[in-house]
Amino acid sequence: MAASLAAAWRRAGREAAADKPLALAEGGADAGLLAVDDPGVAGADGVAKPAVLAAAARRVGALEKAAEIVVVDAPPYADADGRAVAASGALAKRLKAKVLGVLPYERGLGGGAVAAWRETYGDALLGFVVNRRTRYAERDAADRLAPELEAAGAPVIGVLAEERLMLAPTVRQVVELLGGTLFAGESGLDRLIEHFLIGGLVTEWGGNYFNRLPNQAVIARGGRSDIQMSALNFPLNALVLTGCTQPPQYVAQRAEALDVPLVTVERNTHETAEALEGLAGVVTVHHREKIERFTEMVEQGVDLDALAARLAPAKPRRRPRAPRARKST
Repeated sequence: MAASLAAAWRRAGREAAADKPLALAEGGADAGLLAVDDPGVAGADGVAKPAVLAAAARRVGALEKAAEIVVVDAPPYADADGRAVAASGALAKRLKAKVLGVLPYERGLGGGAVAAWRETYGDALLGFVVNRRTRYAERDAADRLAPELEAAGAPVIGVLAEERLMLAPTVRQVVELLGGTLFAGESGLDRLIEHFLIGGLVTEWGGNYFNRLPNQAVIARGGRSDIQMSALNFPLNALVLTGCTQPPQYVAQRAEALDVPLVTVERNTHETAEALEGLAGVVTVHHREKIERFTEMVEQGVDLDALAARLAPAKPRRRPRAPRARKST
């Protein structure tokens, strides 16, 4: 959200920057995604020392000199048990920042969620973007949830639907999870996979099966070179051969010519499909294509002008000048 908000504002012609000046743990890929230095780290108890907050304020202050809007990716407002993270509220207070909350959509979500955010951020809370709205909940989000949050004092500034691409693993993550061996297409290891197709017995033209979906990978038994060659006639982000350690030579040559990652695994097809369920624990959002797609979603689903207007400091009213006393004549 932080990266995409800044990108969307820049594409709209505004000078915008993004930073992550404070984190709850060392390292992580967030800073790299935002193209910034490693952030300061809060203590294990979620409390940031004054020196860490001061350093964060200096970082953001430097950006404010060059940018019209600075988007700060803050630590979460609460931990997994729902307890407030002190460092997040302290950072917002130190920066005198406005806070945009991101709420994952749930059927039970309502105005009661606002109280915990108010406890952490007080009047700095601007409102919410509701994220991951499910396919059939568009009316519920608009007709029920948005009015409830508005009535609780936190308007909904945008609603974003679920997006399959955000859950897609890279070819590299698949290879590492499966413990596979790569024989071709090394340059494609960072491609995303949205769909896995099992290369079973196709009794019709292969294009009716292998040419239907974007960003796909095919899993085929190592002995079925006919299915493998059929799949390679269509756009693939990866071809996984199961139950083997060496691909057929002409399949490897074809994959190499097409620059398609070709992977072998010793598991059978059923075991491979089961192992892929573990991808949920390794997939992240740290990928350029994901940020580009999310930026498009932000541009379509978030009222950027209304949000920018809420961020603008109120201009002080000028006091009317007292009339000058006229000298009597």
